Amino acid sequence: ASARASAADARLAAPASSADDEGEDARVRDPTETETRTEGCSDDAHVCASSESEDDERSPPAAPDESSDAASDGFKELVKFTLPTMAIWMCGPILSMVDTAVVGTASTLELAAMTPGGVFVDYPAYLIASSLATATTTLVARDRLIKNKHEAELKTEKTIADGIALASIGGVLLAVFLRFVANDTVANFAGPASAAVVPPALRYAIARLWGVPAAMIVAVAQASFLACKAPKQPLLAVAVAAVANLAGDLFLVVAAGWGIAGAAWATVAAQVSMSVALVFLLLRGGRHETEKGRGSRKKTSAPPRLNAFPLYVPKWKDTFRFLTIAGPVFYLNAIKIIFVAGLVQSVTAIGPECAAASGVLSAVYFFFAVMGDGVSQAAQTFLPPSLGTKRAVKVSVLLLVSAACLGVFNGVVSCVIAVAAPQIFTNSEVVANIMRNAAPVMSFALAIHTASMGSEGCLLAARDVRFMSFWYLPNSLFAYVTLIACLTQMGVADAGGVFGDFLAASGGFGKAFGIVGDVSAKVLTSLGIVGASGAGGAAALWASMAHFNFMRLALNIGRMFLAGFSGKRGSPLLRPP
Repeated sequence: ASARASAADARLAAPASSADDEGEDARVRDPTETETRTEGCSDDAHVCASSESEDDERSPPAAPDESSDAASDGFKELVKFTLPTMAIWMCGPILSMVDTAVVGTASTLELAAMTPGGVFVDYPAYLIASSLATATTTLVARDRLIKNKHEAELKTEKTIADGIALASIGGVLLAVFLRFVANDTVANFAGPASAAVVPPALRYAIARLWGVPAAMIVAVAQASFLACKAPKQPLLAVAVAAVANLAGDLFLVVAAGWGIAGAAWATVAAQVSMSVALVFLLLRGGRHETEKGRGSRKKTSAPPRLNAFPLYVPKWKDTFRFLTIAGPVFYLNAIKIIFVAGLVQSVTAIGPECAAASGVLSAVYFFFAVMGDGVSQAAQTFLPPSLGTKRAVKVSVLLLVSAACLGVFNGVVSCVIAVAAPQIFTNSEVVANIMRNAAPVMSFALAIHTASMGSEGCLLAARDVRFMSFWYLPNSLFAYVTLIACLTQMGVADAGGVFGDFLAASGGFGKAFGIVGDVSAKVLTSLGIVGASGAGGAAALWASMAHFNFMRLALNIGRMFLAGFSGKRGSPLLRPP
């Protein structure tokens, strides 16, 4: 589930250089013609927004008395695109919740084992898949800006083929590598206190490795469709995957009694069926285009296509095109993944019950977290036409207020689910009690996440990626130190692990981090959040996540609205695009 939680974060590192000469032409579009930005587009939101209409006839700019109608049409277009896109983003968390519920009601031990097994497979796969997906979206959007329609179609098709080829190769290599290191890595991740979860976690992880290449292909194929503003096709593939996963869970886990291994193979079946469906849709688009003749359809309605599945290794220059964009995405996502994996590992090491409760709360958290991705998407769509004017500030405030309201809704509903209905996911009363005690902190972290993603979307629209890149690492470290301090006060031995030893040997640098963690831990303890071993450990994880989200929100707001924090050039919202 965590692999889908941060889908919008892959947009963080699309390079500013993605706006080439054609991209510069896209900036002069009339604001009333702004179209919905696709997932993973480059930081120049106008690149994606204008990719659909370069060769079509353009209407004259709207008259002043027509501006409200144009804005209404733009909002309708945003909703029409965003709703199916949100459904696509929510597929992963929904399937994860189904797996968690089916396995959890059968065995608490296997429920706990899903956390280390899933992290071992999903996090590395997400790291590479999200980087390739972002590169694919940006390059496809750039290719579609080519003025010669025939050349643009050929270039787009070549980019999609190269992306799928790289995804296939990367998926196979990653799966083979992870298989070699699976035993030791999963055992070390679980820790001595949770050694009992290692065997089922390995069964789950090894089975899931068979689906890694398919998951890579799915990420690139989805990015291709979304870059062409065609969300309906991948939504159909998501429906196929959902049916396959649900059927597999019911048959393999419930009927056949395979337990956690059955859930893993059901997930693999869903990933493979989804990849086959998306590739089929791409190939069908290629056949239809060949039959009708290239360029016979309007660009605004043409989905991406392939004439044949790529069975080749891309040339170095084609691979380098992807690497120049995927590299920065890889860096930022690596920071986030290491941070979240560190949190999960620290809590998993406390014991199986705590690991099980954290796994369920993670499934709930990341199900609602996609709402923050939607707010970020809206910010990157509506804000660019206003950049450089005072209206950009008003739009940003409106977006942040909307995000805060949506965050409160997410927090309340998620807390109700975790507190009032834990039996949906587990039959263990111990796990249910840990969930109830940690749920308020998880919900608070989720409420802040939605607003922080909105602020991140505003800075992405303003192309202020360097600022966010600079603060991601220290923010992650401070939040992790909060978790270490909380676990230390609970009496958890070696809570900081290697990182704690590093801070202890770092003198003043380590003390500075330690002070922040100690203060946060004392506040949490005084509020009764950190208490008993299991409940306090799970709550400490979400308190650390809330720390990260809050600091991200505060830093981004300061960057946008505080003169002394915006640098010599002033707020990025007021800088001309």
